[in-house]
Amino acid sequence: MSDPRKPIYRPDQDEQEQSRVIAHDVLMIATREGAKALNTTGASFVVMGMGIWTAELAELDGKATAQMLRSLADLFDPASNDAKKRRAEKKRQAAVNRIFAQLDLEMSKPAGSA
Repeated sequence: MSDPRKPIYRPDQDEQEQSRVIAHDVLMIATREGAKALNTTGASFVVMGMGIWTAELAELDGKATAQMLRSLADLFDPASNDAKKRRAEKKRQAAVNRIFAQLDLEMSKPAGSA
């Protein structure tokens, strides 16, 4: 059996938009199928999915997950000015980097003497 662990995909600037399009398309399919299966609205399915997603990330690093969510709130708050949004983006990136670092640890092969 092949090793299911894969490196974290960190697209460079040129690949980011293409990655967003792919992720959006896949998430839209999942939302349509999930909402249909649960007989609910797409928004209800997305909110439920966000709760599941948040819990999964919090298992990796709760503090970084909280920081990422606070940063996203600031980024999407219409009352946030440009300076606040820039600070929020830096904090979001730092939080995501900590989550990815923890994921790398979780996915790494055990080491030691045999």
